[in-house]
Amino acid sequence: MLTPPPTIVSVSDSESYLKWAARLLSGSGTEGPASAHGLQRGQLWLLHNPILPSAAQIEAALAGSAFGPGDVRLLSFAEFPAALRALGDGGPDVVVGAATGPVVERVFAAAATLPRRPALISGLPGVGLPAREKGMRFRALGDAFIAHSYAEQAAYQEICRQLDLPTRILVNRLPLLRSTEPPRRRSQDEERRCLVFAPQAKVPAERAQREAILKALAGYAAAFPGHRVIVKVRALAGEQQTHHEEYAYPVLLAELERRGEIPAGRLEVAAGPLSDYLTADAALVTVSSTAALESIDAGLPTGIISEFGMNEELLTLAFRGSGMELSLAELAAGRIPFPHTRWLEDNYFHQQPEPLFAELERLAADSRAGRLAPLGSRLRASRFRMLRAEARLRAPKPVVRTYQAVAGTVRRLRAR
Repeated sequence: MLTPPPTIVSVSDSESYLKWAARLLSGSGTEGPASAHGLQRGQLWLLHNPILPSAAQIEAALAGSAFGPGDVRLLSFAEFPAALRALGDGGPDVVVGAATGPVVERVFAAAATLPRRPALISGLPGVGLPAREKGMRFRALGDAFIAHSYAEQAAYQEICRQLDLPTRILVNRLPLLRSTEPPRRRSQDEERRCLVFAPQAKVPAERAQREAILKALAGYAAAFPGHRVIVKVRALAGEQQTHHEEYAYPVLLAELERRGEIPAGRLEVAAGPLSDYLTADAALVTVSSTAALESIDAGLPTGIISEFGMNEELLTLAFRGSGMELSLAELAAGRIPFPHTRWLEDNYFHQQPEPLFAELERLAADSRAGRLAPLGSRLRASRFRMLRAEARLRAPKPVVRTYQAVAGTVRRLRAR
C-alpha cells in the first residue's frame, strides 16, 4: 500500500512571511519543486490580523513560487482550529508557523490540540541575526526551527540551550536563492543603469538618518543623470508590512521635495516583486534587508550602508566583514561593492548538505507514527503566556504601566 504524501500546512500573517512560505514549499533552486519530493499537498493559509497583506502584496509575495493568489486560504483565528481538524486523516502532518512570534505561538498551541499532533516547524523570512531569546520563546513549542546559515544555526542552538528547549535547529538555504555556487559579480559599474534602494522597516530608526539616505540617493542620481534610482518599498500607503515603520520613505521623500532639498522626480518610489528590479544593469543598496541576499544571488553589486554603524541595533551583524560596507559618500559616488567569496561561503550561500524536504518527510512520518515528543510543560507555559498577553491587551493602560514598572524592578533585583 502506497503511503500518501505528507500534508503540510503553512500559516502566515504578513507579506514577508507569506513570500518565505511560498518559496519554501515551492522548493529552492537546489532542491527542485515540492512535487518532486511528494509534498504536492502543501497548503498556504493566511490569517486575518492587523498586518494582513493587500491583494497586490499577496500577488507580489507569490511571484516566482509554485503558488498563485487562488491557492491562498484566508482564515480567522476562530476558524483556524476547525480548519485543521477538517483536513481529514487526523489533520496535517506538518504545520509551518511562517508568521511573527505571537502568531506562531497561537498556531502551534492550536495544532497541539489535534488528536494526532503534527510536527511544528518555524523559521524567519530572512537574515535571522542577531538571535533573540524572545523570538524563540514564542516558538518554544516547535519541533524544529529553520536557520539559513551555519552562523545562525550556532546562535539559535545557544539560545535553545539557555532556554532548555529541545527544538532542533535545521539549516536550509533561503528558498529565495537560486544559485548553486557562491555567486560572482556579474555586472560592471559601466553597465549599470539602475540603483535600487531596499528599505528595512525597523532600521535605521531615526528620521534624520533616513533623510540622509534619501539625500545620498539623490546625490547618486545627480552624478549619474541617465540612471534610474528606485526606492523599492514593500508597502504602499494604506498597506501593512511585517514590522511597523515610524518614518516611511515615500512620506519623507515627499517632504524633502516640498522643502526643495531633493528635486521632484529625481527618485522613484515603486512596489511589487523585487525580482522585477534586479535586472542585469542594476545594483542594490540597503541598511539591512534580505533583498541584499537576492541581489547577491543575481550577481549584482550590493552595498550595506554602514554610515550609522554595523551592529546588533541596526541588524547588520551578519554583514560585518563581508566587504559590502558602504558609506553614504561612497553611495553617492556610485562605488557599490560585492561581498568576499569567503563570506558568501560562510553566510547564506553554503552548499546544502541535505534537502530540507527530506527532514520534513521524516518529521511527517514521526507524526503519523506517534513518535513526536509530548509538549507537556512547554504547552502549559505557552498557554499561560498567551493568557497573560490577552489580559494585558484588555487591561487599562495605567494598570499595564504599573505592572511593567513592578516587573522591571523585580528583574533588576534578581540580577543583583
